Order: sequence, then structure tokens, then C-alpha cells
Amino acid sequence: MRTLRALVPAALLLALPPAAAARAQTPEILQRLKAEPVSLFDWGMAQLDRDIERAGLRLFTVRSGGPRPETGTIYDWRRGRVTLFLSLQAPEQGRTREACVKLFDRVVGELLDGAPAGDPAAWYLRSAFQPKGHFWTSRFEDVGGKLLQVVELEISLIAPPYAAAAGDSRRVRCSGRLDAAPEALLVDVAGGAGPEGALRATEPLQR
Repeated sequence: MRTLRALVPAALLLALPPAAAARAQTPEILQRLKAEPVSLFDWGMAQLDRDIERAGLRLFTVRSGGPRPETGTIYDWRRGRVTLFLSLQAPEQGRTREACVKLFDRVVGELLDGAPAGDPAAWYLRSAFQPKGHFWTSRFEDVGGKLLQVVELEISLIAPPYAAAAGDSRRVRCSGRLDAAPEALLVDVAGGAGPEGALRATEPLQR
């Protein structure tokens, strides 16, 4: 009798179609996850978020032992723009336009490390939004070039907590495309107590 009971579930599995048998053997949590749709946009946002975090860690934690920067990726649906951001605490003398632009260049260098020559920024973005084994169709012509137009990097230099508590509100921010020249970056300076005084200005960096 025990032998018959043991054979019944096995016989039922053999009677099921191959796909149904596979589902019966797949843990429930994996079945639920496999049933959830993930778009290429979701995939790319996750990759960008991971990459900007790694870039920040390599530049400021592993190499210099300084404070860990805040990083992330945001989609602004109103503007139709994706922004990778990195915010770093810096002393008063380090919050300048030139320092921000230099840091922008260093972060881009980390993101594009390993990209082939030619158009590395476009190649990087195309790769970020392309899962391994996925092939773009004709619907996605010039993916990298089009992504370059809607993805930007934003660097912010902010006061450390102790300086902010003492009234230092100066913040320097620079932003632009991953292939932008230094003079094409948009630089925003706000607050006071910095080496350039209290002001607010948003303008391309002038060389």
C-alpha cells in the first residue's frame, strides 16, 4: 500500500505536459518572480544605479578612505530625463566650480572604464540597457546615441554636517551628458560661506 501511494505523485507528474511538470517542480517564489514583467527600462535603471554606486566607492572609499558619497539614479518623467547623481561632502575650499567639473570628469572616467574607443559613452549606455544575451531589433536603432540625449550625470559638492550646522550652506552642482566637454557643463552655485561668497548662479562653465 505504501509503495502504491509513493507511485501516485510520480505517475501524476509523468502525465503532466513538460511545461506543467516544470512548474510543479519550481519553488513558488521563483514562479511568482518569473511571472513579473521587467522592462528594458527597469533593467537599465538598475544597472546605472549599480554603476554610479561602484564608481563612487572606487573613487572615495577604496582609494582615498574619505567619506562615502551618496549616489543614485532618478527618472524625471516631466522632463523625460534620467539622472545619475553623486553627492560628496567637501571642505569649504574644495567646493568650487573647477573642483566640481574635475570630479565630473573622474566619475565619467570610472563609468566608461573598459568601453571601446570611438564613442564610449554611447556604447556604455547601450550596454547598460541591454541584458546579456538580448539582441536589439530594428525598433531600437542607434540606442546609445539616443540615450545620450536623455541621460545626464549630476555632481554635487556639499558642506559636511558640522559645517552645515555652523551656517555653511554653499553647494556647487555641475551636470551634463556623459560625453559633454567641460565647458558645456551646467554649473549651479548656491548658498554662502564659500570662497566665492554668497551667490546663486546657473550657467555653463566659462573657460
